Amino acid sequence: MIDNPIVSIIVVSYNNLDVLRGTLASLLHHVTGVSSEIILVDNASHEPIVESIQKEFPQILIVANKHNLGFGAANNIGARIARGEYLLFVNSDVILKGNPVQDMIKIFVQNPHAGIVGCQLFNMDGTLQPSYFRFPSIRMRFIQLSGLKTLILKIYPRLRFKYSETLELDFVSGAFFMINRLFFYDIHCFDDRYFMYLEDADLGYQVKRKGKRSLLFQTRDVIHIGMNYEAMNNPFVLFHMNDGYLKFFSKNYGAWKYFTMITMSLLLFSVKMIFTVLHENGTRERQQIKRLLSIYYRALFNRSYGSVSTLKRSAN
Repeated sequence: MIDNPIVSIIVVSYNNLDVLRGTLASLLHHVTGVSSEIILVDNASHEPIVESIQKEFPQILIVANKHNLGFGAANNIGARIARGEYLLFVNSDVILKGNPVQDMIKIFVQNPHAGIVGCQLFNMDGTLQPSYFRFPSIRMRFIQLSGLKTLILKIYPRLRFKYSETLELDFVSGAFFMINRLFFYDIHCFDDRYFMYLEDADLGYQVKRKGKRSLLFQTRDVIHIGMNYEAMNNPFVLFHMNDGYLKFFSKNYGAWKYFTMITMSLLLFSVKMIFTVLHENGTRERQQIKRLLSIYYRALFNRSYGSVSTLKRSAN
């Protein structure tokens, strides 16, 4: 165990052992020049993650959850036992090709208003991956749910994302980012009510509320394997994505925006339902829409849907 690490690297795993091996190996190989520790939090994988990693990477500290607690909650567990001044949250499907860590720390030192520092992510083929985003809005949800987003990106493909110098933005991707450990607790960690999706947006919003900034460091050192757009149509993904939007709007925006977003979503999903009824092969999509409609109807009559968790978190 390293004494007094500067950076605590936290990785949450759920199956996919082969990819995880690559992630951990790249971290151990490239993160040099700064004292660090790696904490792996396994979310009750079916694969022999814990046994394999203990044998292959004995220097890594492992926490084995008995149940799949979700992305944010598992990261919070890792943060509780972290000893570093900075926390580096890394997805289990990220591969480093270089060492951006020292430069990320320099950004914090040189920018006292920096709350979070993320990195530009790349796909396996070397193309740019979305690494920063705007906070959710009613207009954004309309564009997404109406299908206009796909049309806009076809017409203006260059507007998807760009590579430039260090950026200040709303929030960075949760796949790879750094935050001061004490500040992480000051903003109450990840909100563990988000199982997956939008927890990074919520964290970025709390950073903004504290008067800090989210910054993106431009580097070509970070590859994120898992950005799979086809998976976005998976029922599990769709459910948790929409659930995340409901929680975010309820927690961070006023009642008007919350109920406007719900009403708009109900109308657009209802229109989609009509089209699936008219389409002979729309049975599967119809079932997905029914499930989404049900969570929006429940949220319509439950203003506390996204209320802040009463679980207290401490840095101890």
